[in-house]
Amino acid sequence: MNAAVYALIANSCMAALFVVTYGVIALSYSRQRAAAWFMVSYLLGFFTPICHLLVLYTDHVALFSVLGYGIFLGGILTMAVGIQAFVGHRPQWRLTLLLWVAGLALRVAIADGPRNTLPYEMMFQLPFAIASLVVMLTARQIGQGGPIRAMLIGIFGVIGAHFLLKPWLVLTLGSGPTPKSYLSTVYAVISQISTGVLLVAAGLCLMLLVIQKALEETILDAETDPLTGLTNRRGLYRAGPRMLVEAAMRGEGLHALVLDLDHFKAINDRHGHATGDTVLVAFAQVLQALTAVDMLTVRMGGEEFAVLIPDADTRGSDNRATQLGDAIRDALKPFAARGLPDLTVSGGIARYQAGETLDGLIARADQLAYRAKRAGRDRILQNGSDLAAKPDQPDWVDMRRLAAG
Repeated sequence: MNAAVYALIANSCMAALFVVTYGVIALSYSRQRAAAWFMVSYLLGFFTPICHLLVLYTDHVALFSVLGYGIFLGGILTMAVGIQAFVGHRPQWRLTLLLWVAGLALRVAIADGPRNTLPYEMMFQLPFAIASLVVMLTARQIGQGGPIRAMLIGIFGVIGAHFLLKPWLVLTLGSGPTPKSYLSTVYAVISQISTGVLLVAAGLCLMLLVIQKALEETILDAETDPLTGLTNRRGLYRAGPRMLVEAAMRGEGLHALVLDLDHFKAINDRHGHATGDTVLVAFAQVLQALTAVDMLTVRMGGEEFAVLIPDADTRGSDNRATQLGDAIRDALKPFAARGLPDLTVSGGIARYQAGETLDGLIARADQLAYRAKRAGRDRILQNGSDLAAKPDQPDWVDMRRLAAG
C-alpha cells in the first residue's frame, strides 16, 4: 500500500470526524442550519477518497473517476450553501447547480484527453478553483466572526490558488499515464495531503463560526424575556456594568429610567392574565419603538421595566431621558382605541454618579418611581422634577432626602 492510499484513508477519516461533529452540533442547536449543510459537505468529502480507491481496486475506472470528481465538486459548492444559510440568505441553487453541472460536463469532455499536459490538467482543476472562489466570496458576506472570518476567507483563497498550481506541479512530477496509476505517483501524495490539510483548516474555521454563533444565541436566549422579547434582569447585569464603565471612561452621562405600570394588578383581576400579558407585550413594543440602538431596554420583572440611556452631555442635562419619558407616556394614550385597557405609567429617572454601582443607580431610579406612584401615579420624577406635573404643582422629590438615601 503506497503513501497516497494512506493519505486517502486519512482524508476520509478526517471527513468522517467532521461529519459526526457537525451532525452533533446540528442536532444540539436546531437553529444552526448551516451545521447540517457543512455536515453534508464533509459527508461528500468522505466518499471522495473512497471513489479514488475504487478506481484503483475495481475495473469501473471511468465511472468512479467521474463520480469521485462530481462528489468532490459538490462538497465544495455545498460549503457555499452552508455559509449562505449561516448568514441567513437563501441558497443560490441555480448558480450552485449550474457550476456543478458545468464542472461535471467538463470532466466528462476531457475524460479521454492527454493527461500530464497543461491544458488537460488546467481544465481538470478549474471547476474546483471556481467553486473555491465562490465559497470565498460567499464567506465575505459573514458580518461577524472577526479574525475567524478573515482566516476562512484567506483559507479558501489559498485553496483556490492551490488548485490552479496543481497543473504546474503535474508537469514536473507527473500524475501517471492512467487514472489507475495516479495513486502510485509522488504528485498524488502531495495533492491529497495538501488538499486534505487545507480542507481540515477550512472545516475548523467553519466549526468555530458555527459554535460561536450558537453560543451567542444561547446567551441571548438566556438574557431575553420570553414574553416581551426585551432584555431580562440577567442581561441587564451583564451589559449594564459595561455601559457604566464606558460612560465613566468617556466622561459622558448615563441615566436609568425605571417604569412601573399603574394599576396593573387591577387589569389582571378585571380582564384576566391573558389581557395582562397583551398589555405587557404592547408596552414593550412601545419601548422598542421609542428607544435608540444605544439604549438598553429591560423588563425587570412583573410590570416593572427599565431603560439605560447614554447621554453625551457632560453638564448633567437630563434632556434625552426626559424626552423618552414624555414620548412613552404620550404613546400610551391611544391604548384604549386599540381595544386595550387604559394604561398609565409611573417612573423615575436617575443620573449615574461617578463610582456608583448599577444596583445603586437602579435603586435611586426605582425610589423615584415609587415616589411617583405615591404622588398620584401617571408621572415620571427625575432629580427634583415631575415630568407630568403642571408648572404650579409642588415638586414631589426632596433631593436632600434622596441624597441622604
